[in-house]
Amino acid sequence: MKLNKTFLLVIGICCFFASKAQSYTLGWQGNEIISKNIFLNKTYWNLGYSSGDNIYATTDSEAINLHWKFSGGNRNKWIVYYIRLQNPVSISDSDIIGIDVKGSVCNINRDFSLKFEDGTNQSVFTWHGLASVNRWCNRLSILRSQLVGNPDWKNIKVITLVISSNASSTDILPDSGIVSVRNLQRSAIQTWQRAKSFENLKSSTVLDSVKNKALQGILNRQVPNGLFYTWKEDNSSWLYGHGLVLKILSLEGIWQNKIPSNSSAKAAEKLALFLINHQDKVGYWPRAWNTDVGSIKMIDENIWMGDFPWIITGLVNYYQKSGDERVLPSIQKAKSFLYSLIEPTGKFYTYNTSTGGTVLVSNAESYCAAINSVFELGDSAKATTMLNYISSSTWDNNLLYWKEDIFSTRPTLFSSTWMSMLSYHTNDSLKAINTLSFVGKVLDTHGPGKPEGFDGIGPVATWFEGTLTYICAGGPKSQALYDSIVNYRLKDGTIPAYNDSLGGKADIWAVNWSSLDATAWLYFAAAKISPFKQYLHGLIPTGLDQICDNSVLLFPIPANDKLYLNFRNNVGHLKTISVYDLAGICLIKLNANINLKEIDVSTLRNGIYIVNIELDNIRIYRKIEIVK
Repeated sequence: MKLNKTFLLVIGICCFFASKAQSYTLGWQGNEIISKNIFLNKTYWNLGYSSGDNIYATTDSEAINLHWKFSGGNRNKWIVYYIRLQNPVSISDSDIIGIDVKGSVCNINRDFSLKFEDGTNQSVFTWHGLASVNRWCNRLSILRSQLVGNPDWKNIKVITLVISSNASSTDILPDSGIVSVRNLQRSAIQTWQRAKSFENLKSSTVLDSVKNKALQGILNRQVPNGLFYTWKEDNSSWLYGHGLVLKILSLEGIWQNKIPSNSSAKAAEKLALFLINHQDKVGYWPRAWNTDVGSIKMIDENIWMGDFPWIITGLVNYYQKSGDERVLPSIQKAKSFLYSLIEPTGKFYTYNTSTGGTVLVSNAESYCAAINSVFELGDSAKATTMLNYISSSTWDNNLLYWKEDIFSTRPTLFSSTWMSMLSYHTNDSLKAINTLSFVGKVLDTHGPGKPEGFDGIGPVATWFEGTLTYICAGGPKSQALYDSIVNYRLKDGTIPAYNDSLGGKADIWAVNWSSLDATAWLYFAAAKISPFKQYLHGLIPTGLDQICDNSVLLFPIPANDKLYLNFRNNVGHLKTISVYDLAGICLIKLNANINLKEIDVSTLRNGIYIVNIELDNIRIYRKIEIVK
């Protein structure tokens, strides 16, 4: 019997790609849209429409500095500077535009916009709150498709810079500041270098130490009711991170006859019991709780599907490892709720908690979370249908990346890295490495100095959590990024969310608080596994057990310290035997021969594993169970 190509690819990738040096570089460099001698000559710049006063521009050796002042009042406020080009420029062959911007201390609601005009039509992109970021934000990258409007890109005559603020009854005081701008550049993405392969971290005892300290840092954040602090600073516990953490605790936990026997297992049980006792009757969970008392902090009007499905993933992992049947009704209720929102085509919806109605989901990040939970539930057919739907709906065949959304071309880190991790296991693995190469250039940032990494949509500040998802996905230069980021861990083994505290500026909410979610991803990175890779068992083809029984006999099942093999005479030459855990990690690999009769599995913990037996013309797979 011939196994399906998708599954063969799963096993081929499960040992992950070997770490190798690549010539790929992070970030991008483009060509000037306006020559520096014109861009930095203030005589070319003009003041357009304005609702401010005392407005003027200065230049220095590197930037044009726009001095602005708003008087008080509840009204829309704006200041416009523009340069009329003596010789129109064409950027029709460019896919991306980059600019460096520095704001100043002012009200956080001061926006910065960039416009291109052909004399009749214009196209604009706005960064909300950017004028209030008091440092250089370098190479802010926007795809040309993200600009709103469609001028004649072959005949750009005017480039405009705008500082603005919308009317607000809470923003009525006079305000002033400076916005500095430099390095207005463009590039054709098709010319960019792409990586040729994924990059895995090198194994080391240091990785184990980081993983173990991250685990301890997570355990130290649990409170008696079972919740973990996402942010200690505001006493909050957010749903998504608890799904990640429950998966980690299930991986690390040890149960004896369903009784937790180590700290991870005990913490997992407390969290699982909290979750099943605080589930809405419809099947979902609140978005966040007040950590200390466990009361609801936030419920979305439309359930955010980027978070909710992670709890299904966590509970399924917990049940598979612990055998705790108390969580089964909760899993079934959540599964029924989720499945009621999925169409046969793979399209799915979210639930409005106020009306009970449904709303279309178009965000790739939400699809990824849902697809992973469906894989964890063992429904590979439904999960694959959903993955095929969102992959084809968000793939840009010209720029070679997955868009944030069916309706948005914006590149974002979670959508890109989560889609890439899922696509390790499909024929879209080439799309995954192309996407990782893409975001490695578009979202690269140093934030306010070091370390280098990525922002989710900016780039403005280094987002540790997002950068760690890129490393887990095997993005190019992962080793270099990891080597830098790991030095920014806190003493308790956790890691901050960002390397800056911008609050809600520049279209992000960036804080440098110790982060539960980021620390969970630090664990996965140091463990060299992905939370998206623990559905290997769900992809085993129907009838596989019969193949194994007819060709190779493995016994006893369950096994303890030794696994014995008995081969049929006509199975052919035996090449290798490998044992994987359900996260896809290769734990044992033997260069075998036909005389091999046993495998030492004494080092394996209790649980389910996959044995891969490679013969001359076929690979045979078999699920086994280890029980000590």
